[in-house]
Amino acid sequence: MKSNELNPTDERMMQTLHRQARGLKWLTGAAIAFWTLAVLGTVGVLVCYSIFYAPKEKQMFRDYNTYGHLTHYTNSTDPTAGSLPAGPATPEQALGVHFTMNYVATRAILVVAVSVIILSAGTLTTLLLVILNRRVTLKQINYSLAQISEQLRQLQARHPAG
Repeated sequence: MKSNELNPTDERMMQTLHRQARGLKWLTGAAIAFWTLAVLGTVGVLVCYSIFYAPKEKQMFRDYNTYGHLTHYTNSTDPTAGSLPAGPATPEQALGVHFTMNYVATRAILVVAVSVIILSAGTLTTLLLVILNRRVTLKQINYSLAQISEQLRQLQARHPAG
Protein backbone atom coordinates (compact mmCIF):
# COMPACT_ATOMS: atom_id res chain seq x y z
CA MET A 1 0.00 0.00 0.00
CA LYS A 2 1.37 3.42 -0.94
CA SER A 3 1.71 6.10 1.71
CA ASN A 4 -0.84 8.42 0.05
CA GLU A 5 -3.56 5.74 -0.15
CA LEU A 6 -5.97 5.49 2.75
CA ASN A 7 -7.91 2.42 3.71
CA PRO A 8 -11.61 2.95 4.56
CA THR A 9 -10.93 3.11 8.31
CA ASP A 10 -8.26 5.77 7.83
CA GLU A 11 -10.54 7.73 5.52
CA ARG A 12 -13.37 7.69 8.07
CA MET A 13 -10.95 8.77 10.79
CA MET A 14 -9.70 11.68 8.68
CA GLN A 15 -13.28 12.75 7.92
CA THR A 16 -14.09 12.64 11.63
CA LEU A 17 -11.02 14.70 12.48
CA HIS A 18 -11.85 17.29 9.79
CA ARG A 19 -15.47 17.52 11.00
CA GLN A 20 -14.34 17.98 14.59
CA ALA A 21 -11.78 20.59 13.53
CA ARG A 22 -14.57 22.49 11.72
CA GLY A 23 -16.68 22.33 14.88
CA LEU A 24 -13.78 23.69 16.91
CA LYS A 25 -13.48 26.63 14.52
CA TRP A 26 -17.17 27.46 15.03
CA LEU A 27 -16.78 27.11 18.78
CA THR A 28 -13.73 29.37 18.72
CA GLY A 29 -15.70 31.99 16.79
CA ALA A 30 -18.56 31.77 19.29
CA ALA A 31 -16.17 32.15 22.23
CA ILE A 32 -14.52 35.19 20.65
CA ALA A 33 -17.94 36.71 19.92
CA PHE A 34 -19.16 36.16 23.49
CA TRP A 35 -15.99 37.62 25.02
CA THR A 36 -16.12 40.62 22.67
CA LEU A 37 -19.78 41.28 23.49
CA ALA A 38 -19.04 41.00 27.22
CA VAL A 39 -16.19 43.50 26.99
CA LEU A 40 -18.23 45.89 24.85
CA GLY A 41 -21.17 45.62 27.24
CA THR A 42 -18.99 46.35 30.25
CA VAL A 43 -17.30 49.31 28.56
CA GLY A 44 -20.72 50.54 27.41
CA VAL A 45 -22.07 50.48 30.95
CA LEU A 46 -19.06 52.40 32.27
CA VAL A 47 -19.19 55.00 29.51
CA CYS A 48 -22.95 55.51 29.79
CA TYR A 49 -22.69 55.81 33.56
CA SER A 50 -20.01 58.48 33.34
CA ILE A 51 -21.83 60.44 30.62
CA PHE A 52 -25.49 60.21 31.66
CA TYR A 53 -25.89 59.14 35.27
CA ALA A 54 -22.90 60.46 37.22
CA PRO A 55 -23.27 64.17 36.25
CA LYS A 56 -26.95 64.25 37.28
CA GLU A 57 -26.12 62.41 40.49
CA LYS A 58 -23.38 64.95 41.31
CA GLN A 59 -25.78 67.80 40.57
CA MET A 60 -28.39 66.33 42.92
CA PHE A 61 -25.88 65.87 45.76
CA ARG A 62 -24.53 69.39 45.18
CA ASP A 63 -28.07 70.80 45.38
CA TYR A 64 -28.84 68.94 48.59
CA ASN A 65 -25.57 70.09 50.16
CA THR A 66 -26.06 73.70 49.05
CA TYR A 67 -29.82 74.22 49.36
CA GLY A 68 -31.11 71.29 51.40
CA HIS A 69 -33.48 70.35 48.55
CA LEU A 70 -33.49 69.67 44.83
CA THR A 71 -33.32 72.78 42.71
CA HIS A 72 -35.41 73.43 39.64
CA TYR A 73 -33.23 74.59 36.73
CA THR A 74 -34.29 76.80 33.85
CA ASN A 75 -32.46 77.32 30.61
CA SER A 76 -31.07 80.80 30.29
CA THR A 77 -31.46 82.82 27.09
CA ASP A 78 -27.73 83.47 27.26
CA PRO A 79 -26.03 80.43 25.61
CA THR A 80 -22.84 80.89 27.67
CA ALA A 81 -24.68 80.80 31.00
CA GLY A 82 -26.11 77.28 30.65
CA SER A 83 -28.79 76.14 33.09
CA LEU A 84 -29.43 78.38 36.05
CA PRO A 85 -31.11 77.44 39.32
CA ALA A 86 -34.61 78.91 39.45
CA GLY A 87 -35.43 77.96 43.00
CA PRO A 88 -36.55 74.89 44.90
CA ALA A 89 -38.08 72.07 42.91
CA THR A 90 -41.68 71.24 43.66
CA PRO A 91 -42.32 67.83 45.27
CA GLU A 92 -43.62 66.60 41.92
CA GLN A 93 -40.45 67.68 40.16
CA ALA A 94 -38.27 66.10 42.85
CA LEU A 95 -40.29 62.90 42.61
CA GLY A 96 -39.96 62.97 38.81
CA VAL A 97 -36.17 63.29 39.09
CA HIS A 98 -36.15 60.43 41.59
CA PHE A 99 -38.23 58.22 39.27
CA THR A 100 -36.00 59.07 36.30
CA MET A 101 -32.82 58.30 38.22
CA ASN A 102 -34.37 55.06 39.51
CA TYR A 103 -35.39 54.11 35.95
CA VAL A 104 -31.88 54.73 34.63
CA ALA A 105 -30.32 52.74 37.50
CA THR A 106 -32.71 49.83 36.86
CA ARG A 107 -31.85 49.80 33.16
CA ALA A 108 -28.14 49.88 34.01
CA ILE A 109 -28.59 46.89 36.33
CA LEU A 110 -30.33 44.99 33.52
CA VAL A 111 -27.50 45.79 31.09
CA VAL A 112 -24.94 44.65 33.66
CA ALA A 113 -26.92 41.43 34.20
CA VAL A 114 -26.98 40.78 30.45
CA SER A 115 -23.23 41.46 30.30
CA VAL A 116 -22.67 38.94 33.08
CA ILE A 117 -24.79 36.35 31.26
CA ILE A 118 -22.80 36.94 28.05
CA LEU A 119 -19.56 36.72 30.02
CA SER A 120 -20.73 33.42 31.54
CA ALA A 121 -21.59 32.11 28.08
CA GLY A 122 -18.10 33.09 26.90
CA THR A 123 -16.55 31.30 29.86
CA LEU A 124 -18.57 28.13 29.26
CA THR A 125 -17.83 28.23 25.53
CA THR A 126 -14.12 28.60 26.23
CA LEU A 127 -14.22 25.70 28.69
CA LEU A 128 -16.04 23.55 26.14
CA LEU A 129 -13.52 24.58 23.50
CA VAL A 130 -10.61 23.50 25.69
CA ILE A 131 -12.20 20.14 26.52
CA LEU A 132 -13.14 19.35 22.91
CA ASN A 133 -9.78 20.56 21.60
CA ARG A 134 -8.06 18.20 24.02
CA ARG A 135 -10.19 15.28 22.79
CA VAL A 136 -9.50 16.04 19.13
CA THR A 137 -5.77 16.34 19.83
CA LEU A 138 -5.74 13.00 21.63
CA LYS A 139 -7.61 11.37 18.73
CA GLN A 140 -5.07 12.79 16.28
CA ILE A 141 -2.20 11.49 18.41
CA ASN A 142 -3.82 8.04 18.67
CA TYR A 143 -4.37 7.96 14.92
CA SER A 144 -0.76 8.96 14.23
CA LEU A 145 0.55 6.35 16.69
CA ALA A 146 -1.62 3.67 15.05
CA GLN A 147 -0.19 4.63 11.64
CA ILE A 148 3.37 4.48 12.96
CA SER A 149 2.67 1.13 14.59
CA GLU A 150 1.27 -0.24 11.30
CA GLN A 151 4.29 1.04 9.39
CA LEU A 152 6.65 -0.63 11.90
CA ARG A 153 4.75 -3.93 11.52
CA GLN A 154 5.06 -3.71 7.74
CA LEU A 155 8.78 -2.98 7.99
CA GLN A 156 9.30 -5.93 10.35
CA ALA A 157 7.34 -8.22 8.00
CA ARG A 158 9.54 -7.23 5.04
CA HIS A 159 12.80 -7.49 6.92
CA PRO A 160 12.58 -10.24 9.54
CA ALA A 161 15.25 -10.07 12.22
CA GLY A 162 17.78 -12.74 11.67
